[in-house]
Amino acid sequence: MKTSKEFKSDEKSAGSYINDLNKLNDLPILPIREMVAYPRIRLPLIVSAQSVEKYKGVLRKDNWIGLAAIKDGEVQDPTPEDVYDTGTIVQVLHTKLSDDGTMMLVVNGTDRIRITDWHSNEPPLKARVVKSPEVIEDDLETDALARHVRQLAEKVISLSPQIPDEVNQVLSQIEDPVQLAYVLALNATTEIEWRQSILEMNSLKEKLRAIASHLEKESEILVIGDRIQTEARDSIDKSQREYYLRQQLKAIQKELGETDEQTSDADDYAERIEASDMTEEAREQANRELARFSQMSPQSPEHPQIKTYLDWLLDLPWKKLSEDSNDIKRAREILDADHYGLDDVKDRLIEFLAVRNLTKKREGDAGDSDIAEPASGVILCLAGPPGVGKTSLGRSVARALGRSFTRMSLGGMRDEAEIRGHRRTYIGAMPGRIIQAIKRAGTLNPVFMLDEIDKVGQDWRGNPSSALLEVLDPAQNSTFRDHYLDVDFDLSQVIFIATANQLGTIPPPLRDRMEIIQLDGYTELEKAQIAKRHLIPRQLKAHSLEEDEVTFMDDAVKKIVRDYTREAGVRNLERQIAAICRKGIVKLTGNGWSHVVITPEL
Repeated sequence: MKTSKEFKSDEKSAGSYINDLNKLNDLPILPIREMVAYPRIRLPLIVSAQSVEKYKGVLRKDNWIGLAAIKDGEVQDPTPEDVYDTGTIVQVLHTKLSDDGTMMLVVNGTDRIRITDWHSNEPPLKARVVKSPEVIEDDLETDALARHVRQLAEKVISLSPQIPDEVNQVLSQIEDPVQLAYVLALNATTEIEWRQSILEMNSLKEKLRAIASHLEKESEILVIGDRIQTEARDSIDKSQREYYLRQQLKAIQKELGETDEQTSDADDYAERIEASDMTEEAREQANRELARFSQMSPQSPEHPQIKTYLDWLLDLPWKKLSEDSNDIKRAREILDADHYGLDDVKDRLIEFLAVRNLTKKREGDAGDSDIAEPASGVILCLAGPPGVGKTSLGRSVARALGRSFTRMSLGGMRDEAEIRGHRRTYIGAMPGRIIQAIKRAGTLNPVFMLDEIDKVGQDWRGNPSSALLEVLDPAQNSTFRDHYLDVDFDLSQVIFIATANQLGTIPPPLRDRMEIIQLDGYTELEKAQIAKRHLIPRQLKAHSLEEDEVTFMDDAVKKIVRDYTREAGVRNLERQIAAICRKGIVKLTGNGWSHVVITPEL
């Protein structure tokens, strides 16, 4: 494709030729079918053998001829009335005659012309023509229209898979807006009348607006067509896939002589039971229930009950253990970082972990079983007033060991079934909260916190404290039997830590199974240090405050501890700190302060 400079040289030679012939008083006119020739465009043409014979003296290299579009493409022998009056003068650059008599021409359009008078009605047609140059407005609006048309053309090309991307590169090389308009009009997939109208328009702006309107309509059609095609393809693909899978399922069920969805559920459970790590007793129980399940109608009331029971058996961590961290030094660092003071308590917890690690290691080396069971140990019970950190100590032990942590509150529990579960003969039966917590922890050896063990009650539904005797006895809990599961479950790997506020309400048999670690409360100095290290940073974060926005002076913290709290723990102390943080926020946001300092006088 020519650049704009090359087209200017063609226009110059054409102009001199026109002047020499007195405005082309006798220019040969070649009618062309189903296309329009434009100025500044190099165009290949195929001339029929009949036309070659009639125009053989005209169709020569370097000759100048006029091209005019035929109004009706069905006309075989066009006359002057059958062609448009506006056409293009072209120079023949190349000719090639084929064996079948047709001729291939390469012509270069130079100027728009208007036919004013026909000299002949028979081929070769000749006419008197005049140059009819376009009105080219050289302003910002023309530049904006040309840029908009170029962008629309790129969009249409990107949406048309049949158009190669290289076309965009060709368009980017066209700097002349007139040439750009004619190139896009030449390649537009529209009727001949629209393309001829572009040639007949005098104003460049008018041409660009018409082409922009056409390209916008074309891009909208392509977008809608692409969406329709995508939706149709997705619908067909989905329908074909579903049909194929249904046919396969029907064929399999036909071979098995079964047509019930129950079969696929039973097969799925059979595979899961085979792949699970449950004990042999649990596997036998699961297979017995599965045999009933496979022969049972889905409409049977027992169908969902058996399904739920099998799900519980399969979801429990029968042998999944988290690997313990045996680093006693790291455990001490975690306890010191999480809790200030309580040195005697932390020393006892470190001793407890050290003894457990050594026992597990030596029994693991001596035993042949897959799971090394530590020797009969102790169940710790952290006893002390509220707010001294009993529950958080249990979390720290779990973090020090690298085990998961789970917690169960025993306060107000009066039903023994909360511990052992309900038998499956009851409607809505579920496992006890011990088994539920183990499933929630996801491992067989979590740190299990039994909160508020001193507040367990009893009534006609049973005594939960008695049920806890088996759970907390290291000699018995390896075969803990939940009423719902009705199979033995090993709790010997669990580290049970109980908490209590007072020991007098704990039944003696239950208290006898636990080692009591007494937490007597904190001194004023310890409370002040806990506030600085833990409570204040936590409340600043909870109230979205930065450390440089609210500052607690040491004397202020001591005054809060001494004059505003009367407790062994630190819960009320944290409430007072939270209240001060809220008042500080009021000062920062309401009074425009940038920094609040908490002093004893404030």
